[in-house]
Amino acid sequence: MVCGLKCAYIGNYFPLIQGNDLRNNIMGGVIMKKIIGVLIVIGLFGSGCVKRAPSPGITDSEILIGNVQDLSGPMKELGAIIPNGSNMYFEYINDQGGVHGRSIKMLIEDHQYNPQKAVAATKKLIEKDQVFCMYQVIGTSPCEAIRPILAETGTPLIAPATNSGTMSDLTKQAGDLIFHTDTGYDRQAEILVDYIMGKNSDAKIGLVYQDDDYGANVLLGIARAESKYSVTVQKESYQRGAVDFKGQTMNLLKGGLTDVIIAGIVREPVVIMKTAEAMNFKPNFYGTGPTIDARVGKMAGSAGEGFTATYWAYMWNSDKAGPKLYRELCEKYDIPQPYIGLYHYYGFATAMLLVEGLKRAGKNLTRNSLVKGLETFNNWESNTFPPITYSRNDHAGVDKVKLVQMQNGEQVVISDWLE
Repeated sequence: MVCGLKCAYIGNYFPLIQGNDLRNNIMGGVIMKKIIGVLIVIGLFGSGCVKRAPSPGITDSEILIGNVQDLSGPMKELGAIIPNGSNMYFEYINDQGGVHGRSIKMLIEDHQYNPQKAVAATKKLIEKDQVFCMYQVIGTSPCEAIRPILAETGTPLIAPATNSGTMSDLTKQAGDLIFHTDTGYDRQAEILVDYIMGKNSDAKIGLVYQDDDYGANVLLGIARAESKYSVTVQKESYQRGAVDFKGQTMNLLKGGLTDVIIAGIVREPVVIMKTAEAMNFKPNFYGTGPTIDARVGKMAGSAGEGFTATYWAYMWNSDKAGPKLYRELCEKYDIPQPYIGLYHYYGFATAMLLVEGLKRAGKNLTRNSLVKGLETFNNWESNTFPPITYSRNDHAGVDKVKLVQMQNGEQVVISDWLE
């Protein structure tokens, strides 16, 4: 812009010089002073033609990113584990010289799984700490709540830690700034009903869902499945943070259901399955993405045997190149054994995506160049997720799942990719 202004200003003054005999015009001195003044301004700001002012969070040696997690609320275990996996990969990249010579540093704030606190934490990171971008904010409702801040400041959000299909809805506020990685809850729910009905066309299906933005996205997929199969799914809701599910479980039992989908996190499916076992209620239990945590089946014990969850990435212990690198880095950086597993791996996998986006954004890093860099992904293969494609009209990421079942206390993949 400064270069363009320079040409415009000089062009405006030259006709005056050419059209007047400055030797005989008393105004000549005034005009020359104006020209000199313009050239001084250009001299002061002309360096913008060569070097732009730095973007927020960017220095010659560092890229500062912001993350908002649940560090002390109902998902505090995940809030500790997921960012640790990300930081492990960032450390690996920093040890190699960083991205275009810049190290990555991540600041983390706590929202306690509360949307209002997520807003405050995000405002702090963007306005006070001046982070370059937001990354991996956890929870559907918290992510939905921060859309206005992202839109107002032009701050991208990369790999939000929620499966909600709303994250890739480009018609929503800040949709052009959000890049999703995970298969949406709506698609997961629809795929689960497809799978259940494929096994038993007379199945009676129930759904236990969190009554917020998470559950709302699940219900979209359930509605599509109900229409497809001309069935009615029995629905039981619960409030975020609930610990008692006796009422919902009793209603499911009374409904005579053969299959139950749980749209929860970690604690909820454990309590529901144990409560059902105590009531001698034994349907086939399924769960959407967040329930993939191996602790669900293990903590549920005998009640969790056969529990089947959806997953949108390769398993952390598979022989794919991504999981192999993950395990090598866990050993290299002495990651505590309780951390190693699916959610820690998830943090690692999303960090790979962010780093690739930063590389493609170029050395003159701006928020806009990060968006443009990510939009060049065309079947990008990280060997952690299935190939991901982004474009100006598509920020959705993965659109398929595998089913993972608890068998004899261990997770076993029981399907190919389902779409």
